[in-house]
Amino acid sequence: MGTPLIRLSQVGHTYDGTDVFDGVDLDLLAGRTGLIGVNGAGKSTLFRMLATTLEPARGRLDFPGLGGSAEAARPRIGFMPQSLFLPKSLRVRDFLAYVCWLKAVPRRDRPTEIDRVLAAADLDLAPKARVGSLSGGMYRRLLFAQAIIARPVLLMLDEPTAGLDPEQRIRLRSTIQRLEGVDLLLVSSHLIEDLVPLVDRVVMLDDHRVAFDGSVDRLRGLGERQGPIEGLTVYESAFVRLRGAVAR
Repeated sequence: MGTPLIRLSQVGHTYDGTDVFDGVDLDLLAGRTGLIGVNGAGKSTLFRMLATTLEPARGRLDFPGLGGSAEAARPRIGFMPQSLFLPKSLRVRDFLAYVCWLKAVPRRDRPTEIDRVLAAADLDLAPKARVGSLSGGMYRRLLFAQAIIARPVLLMLDEPTAGLDPEQRIRLRSTIQRLEGVDLLLVSSHLIEDLVPLVDRVVMLDDHRVAFDGSVDRLRGLGERQGPIEGLTVYESAFVRLRGAVAR
């Protein structure tokens, strides 16, 4: 199995007296893993913990494959948040140059690195393009571009296709599929069909716990075993059944 990059041991977190999740045990190894759950299941909270911007209220979060500590792991992590406010007047390249500075990319290497991530994100922009000129799909790809600066070992994409129309979703998924050089890719979504083309392993959060942890093939098998629910794919059927939400 190899050494996990990240290990969660009995991790829990609470907001305003309400458990987001509790007693989560999870090893995250190299590969492509999808995190699925309904809105409010705790996906973004877990991502913030893994990005080292939030400490768990309970349990242990360790980074054995990323240097051991949160401080050692942080420079090796790339994070695409679900949303990020940027001033409309901000030039795209200036924003990316700032992220390069945050990630300690040498000044002389920044123009080349910016060109690299723009190309990887499939963003063809005018040299002085501003954030306010970007479409919704281009803005999401900009957030993706900043996440891959400095070639992170761990790349986390939180709801990367949220708010996009079907064509934009397909285009961004294709961009993610072509990504190379990342040891561990974590992608979260509440849409199982957006995860299946991107990952090999699926972790489902529900009812404050890990409700499923297995391969995409195993998840499909769960959906096929009892037959798909009318109007749903086999993956969606498995997801609904795991939640115990099938009408009886």
